[in-house]
Amino acid sequence: MQDRLEMLIALVREKHFGRAAETLGITQPSLSFGIRALEDQLGAPLVRRGSRYQGLTAEGERVYERALRIVAETRALKDDVRGANGELSGLLRFGVVPTALPLAAELVAATRKEHPALRFRILSQTASEIEEGLARLELEAGLSYTKGLEARSLHVHPIHTEHSCLLVHESHELASRKNVDWADVGSAAPCLLTPGMTNRAIVEERLREAGVTPSPSVDSNSIIALVTLVALGGHALVLPEQLAHAVAGQGPVKRVAIKRGRGAPDDPQIALLLPNRHKLPASLVALRKAARKRVEV
Repeated sequence: MQDRLEMLIALVREKHFGRAAETLGITQPSLSFGIRALEDQLGAPLVRRGSRYQGLTAEGERVYERALRIVAETRALKDDVRGANGELSGLLRFGVVPTALPLAAELVAATRKEHPALRFRILSQTASEIEEGLARLELEAGLSYTKGLEARSLHVHPIHTEHSCLLVHESHELASRKNVDWADVGSAAPCLLTPGMTNRAIVEERLREAGVTPSPSVDSNSIIALVTLVALGGHALVLPEQLAHAVAGQGPVKRVAIKRGRGAPDDPQIALLLPNRHKLPASLVALRKAARKRVEV
């Protein structure tokens, strides 16, 4: 039955029979047959059909919610069996907010140092995409902001406090400063990440607290594109220090620390997000161990 439940989950995720079949590596007729067989086995229609996929029936919604739990537990059981038999292996899909990608690389490197047979797929995603991906079993772990997090079904492990800095071209008037405040940042009219990204909301909040109305001339979901604009001159950018260190600091791009004012809000926290299960798979325990070691350093 698990294979058929996996088919149902894929269909709900893709909302299209052809795309769902492709993600599972099977033909569309095989997917349709599997869903029909699951409906026959359970004695109820699960999918509303027409010329295309139209969603789930009421019975289908209930089965889908149970399917998520059953498949998650089955995958965890397989992971435990592999771990008990020797070296941890398998693929962990790791959703990460763009500003935390260097931190994700640290955790992956530390985990694979202890368990080299483990494989990781690091995916740059928004905070909401990570939460949804974990809920739908499209991800095994996430790295995201605690701000605005709806953590009912997640274990949340804060592991990093984010401090911001300003990136400017070496010719910029602020490049020689040791530090700046958020009013200075506003005067530089920084580029921003696109709306919907938590980092943008944080930067806009800090600017407004400094009496500045954010009005970026350029925004992008690509940090590389924004850093390149800074390197070409005429633009500024706010990034977390760790990420700024990874992508800048050489050539014409200079990093300038941003001071925190009195009464300023706490700096944002980055957390490792794991499924809220009674017993985590051994692979996720290993990832959590790497995260905890980082906090202890």
